[in-house]
Amino acid sequence: MKKNNLILAFLALVLVFTSCKNENDVYTKIIDFEDVVLNEDSIWNGSDTLGTPANETMFGFPVTNYYGSFASDSAKFENVYAKEWFSWTGFACSAKIDTVTSGLENQYSVMAGSGAYNSKKFALAYDSATIVCPVNAVGNFKVKSMMLTNSTYAYKAMLNGSEFNHAFSQANDGGNGDWFKVIIKGYLSSSETGRVEYYLADFRSEKSFISKAWEKVDVSSLGEVDRMSITFDSSDKAYGFINNPVYVCIDNIEFEQTAETMK
Repeated sequence: MKKNNLILAFLALVLVFTSCKNENDVYTKIIDFEDVVLNEDSIWNGSDTLGTPANETMFGFPVTNYYGSFASDSAKFENVYAKEWFSWTGFACSAKIDTVTSGLENQYSVMAGSGAYNSKKFALAYDSATIVCPVNAVGNFKVKSMMLTNSTYAYKAMLNGSEFNHAFSQANDGGNGDWFKVIIKGYLSSSETGRVEYYLADFRSEKSFISKAWEKVDVSSLGEVDRMSITFDSSDKAYGFINNPVYVCIDNIEFEQTAETMK
């Protein structure tokens, strides 16, 4: 009898272990900026000067630059604010949706008239910008997609021209047509993982496109990342500098992580 009980116990133990197997759980994280504290029709651009100050020069003049950031969920969006010039680079967070007013005074509005999927807030990258990507106890995430479109200021400057740039058309750039693109690069441990380019305006090959609606852009080729950079390029340049406003509105950045669990 005792022997039979031992056999039954052994069989039960085998059953428990064979029923346990490794499975993969996929976790999705969406950075949508709705958790950033902003009043209606307001912005954050680093002007609170809560960043780390550094005495530097800008155009040959002394300036105090404040190196800071804002966070949404577990991602961080870096910013530099120049106090004496009342100017910023990197990322701002915005709830501004004026689609009518042209010019620099309306630099924080999105031409789509809302955040992605009619949300209230979005991020705005200017000149060049860096995203510090989510990480947890399991490790880094893979980036999957992000929503992109033009700011109102950039859209109207490319559509109508401004004091700094010409109106975009098929006839410019030596007859090849104007274009303006954002370049997204991924990094992991300081090594580049890849790059994705998205045209915010495209008049090449008889096209006549200037983005004014949110578009979901596949950036999954960047893979697992701990940082992403945002830069720009354009057909409208002078002395190596881009003439049209270099902004892009960003929302709903999708990350994914696969973790192995025992079930």
